[in-house]
Amino acid sequence: MYFQVNNKKAFATTGGKTFDNKKPTVIFLHGSGLDHTFWGLHSRFFAFRNYSVLCPDNPGHTNSEGPPLKSIESIADWLNEVVCTIDAKNISLVAHSQGCLVALEFASKFKERLRTVSFIASGLTTPVNKVLIDAAENNTEAAIAMMLSWGFGPAGHMHQGPIPGNSMIAGGKKVMRGNVPNELATDLKACDAYQNGKLAASAIDCPQQVILAGKDRMAPRKAGMELVDNLNKPDLTIISNSGHMVPLEAPNRCRKLLRDFIFYNNPA
Repeated sequence: MYFQVNNKKAFATTGGKTFDNKKPTVIFLHGSGLDHTFWGLHSRFFAFRNYSVLCPDNPGHTNSEGPPLKSIESIADWLNEVVCTIDAKNISLVAHSQGCLVALEFASKFKERLRTVSFIASGLTTPVNKVLIDAAENNTEAAIAMMLSWGFGPAGHMHQGPIPGNSMIAGGKKVMRGNVPNELATDLKACDAYQNGKLAASAIDCPQQVILAGKDRMAPRKAGMELVDNLNKPDLTIISNSGHMVPLEAPNRCRKLLRDFIFYNNPA
């Protein structure tokens, strides 16, 4: 669905059901260079189990009008504008990678509507390789190739996705090529610059969940455990054979973990 945020067109999918702000809401946040399609399987699961679902494209991503936002803090503020615009309540926030940094900011600043937050494949900070940032600024195709190579673990590289015959890496390329110019570089620099994670994590007081990947080369387990150590006793699971793209590489395991946590802490 389309709506206006700060006088610009914004887009979000709703999992195949009409959005109803009287129901508990699950909001899915994508990572750098990605969009709503990252959450297709998971969003439909919750939408067909009496939750309202929102998978927004960040500004400058696919269907949301740009320009891309230059800081994690500004994306969190934009997300709050989205929440207020649609009047979502009883929110479970589910975030991946860069989205986790946004979730840290949002959950620490805008607590009144939030019921749970789930962090997937992230740390308190996300330092980005300078070679990748340089490529994103000067050779987008090279940067996309680097990100997808580093981002996927064995399942992604062996094309063992949840949809037979579908390559997760090829799908990622298609999505990342569809964003506005300089979007990827802007996202990566926003991640690299973010330093408020420790303070934000300590301020979150709703139930928290962390899902890490054992073969993650973009947010290694050590970084993820630093996030765990600064949250308030989160539920922790490590999916040992997955790379960074956990919701795509291990969708059934990831969905079960999200289901059990959200159903218990924010029932529909």
